[in-house]
Amino acid sequence: MCRHLQCFFLIPICLWLLLSDSEAPPPIFSSDCFTFVSVSFLCILSFSQGKANCLSDLPDLEGSLPGWKPGLYYGADDQCKIAFGRGARACTFQRTDIDVCRVLSCHTNPSDHSSCTRMLIPLLDGTECGPNKWCLKGRCVSPQEVRSLLPVNGAWSGWTALSLCSRTCGGGVTFRRRQCNNPRGAKHDGPQHTDPHFSFSSFPLQPCLTTQVDFMAEQCSQTNTEPLFLTARVPSYHKWTPTLGDAQCKFLCRSEGKNFMMSRGSQFIDGTRCELGSPTLRAPVGICVAGECREFGCDGDLDSEQVLDVCGVCGGNGSSCTEVTGGYSEGRSREYVTFLTLPLNATTVHVVNNRSLFTHLAIKIKSQYVLAGKGSISMNRTHPSTLEDLCMDYKLYLTTGSLPNSEELFIRGPVEDETQIQVGPHSKCQRGRTSDSIFPMYPLLPPGWV
Repeated sequence: MCRHLQCFFLIPICLWLLLSDSEAPPPIFSSDCFTFVSVSFLCILSFSQGKANCLSDLPDLEGSLPGWKPGLYYGADDQCKIAFGRGARACTFQRTDIDVCRVLSCHTNPSDHSSCTRMLIPLLDGTECGPNKWCLKGRCVSPQEVRSLLPVNGAWSGWTALSLCSRTCGGGVTFRRRQCNNPRGAKHDGPQHTDPHFSFSSFPLQPCLTTQVDFMAEQCSQTNTEPLFLTARVPSYHKWTPTLGDAQCKFLCRSEGKNFMMSRGSQFIDGTRCELGSPTLRAPVGICVAGECREFGCDGDLDSEQVLDVCGVCGGNGSSCTEVTGGYSEGRSREYVTFLTLPLNATTVHVVNNRSLFTHLAIKIKSQYVLAGKGSISMNRTHPSTLEDLCMDYKLYLTTGSLPNSEELFIRGPVEDETQIQVGPHSKCQRGRTSDSIFPMYPLLPPGWV
């Protein structure tokens, strides 16, 4: 048994002396006790310096009172002696409605058992307080009550039914919930579960007639009738448009024609698309959930890390489609030439123009130009936006002299509309040759793939 255990009783007294400005002993202690505390300060210092390491590895004892309890070794009389001196003894009570474990009550005068001196700390856990009863957390309890006070490990309830989908098109979010109440954890210091209380899933609903950015714009515009008070008691009204960037799920909208943005609510609707930190051609999808941009795998599960392969198959290995490559080095003066018409269901299309100083790429979708088309090279852009499942990503690379050096085009797919990839000369070029332009493209899905 660690001999420094007696210092447990001296710590409350020591704290009173350190925190009090008074030089007098605590009012609940006699002058003898004060002398005892002063002499025993070295014991407290020794305890605080790690000389009671035996307490960090307490043994388990078999019996009615589970675990190691100091009161099993230091009874009520021992605790009184430590607190009030060698002549002290535990008080006895005739009344049965007094819980002797709440406060340490001692006869400090061996010749006078008519009065008790109290120290406002409970008796040590494990102190015997009656026939087959022990003190535990300041209460006198039986073995049956002891079991109800032991730590309880929390466990999960079952999942609730899935909620309604947050959107009617464009990929909504649904969730289910569970609680740590089977039994409830953290009772009397028992460990609590830290796993997620919610499970979210995204469902690929039918496509919307509008884009994902349009869905954000609709939410922003719904706040146009809500006044903004830039000056006290002077309302102003603005047309609000969406903005992409940091905290994009926090319902930040930009005032049209102005150079400021503001929060127009607590958060965008769950299921609103958002842009992840470093999106790639086959990256997981970013979706707003409870005001945060969360990562969903292609299987629709939160943080699953499942991604599409080059063929557009979730978790696939790229073996379900055929790679097709080719090149083009011709062209006509002053006009665009279609050198590639993408077949439906084509995926992971990659086109490079290495001579963009003289020529540039253009794209037609359903007979409408979405890239270039007016005789001038385009700047970097993504169509319709980075939030769309089916998007086109175009990048222009410049020389050190800020001249066009090369172009690169990515189309994620699967292609759903007639798409023509064209090449044309710059409007300032007088000659129309577009030689040495190379356009590798891969892979394409075989006909009939779904």
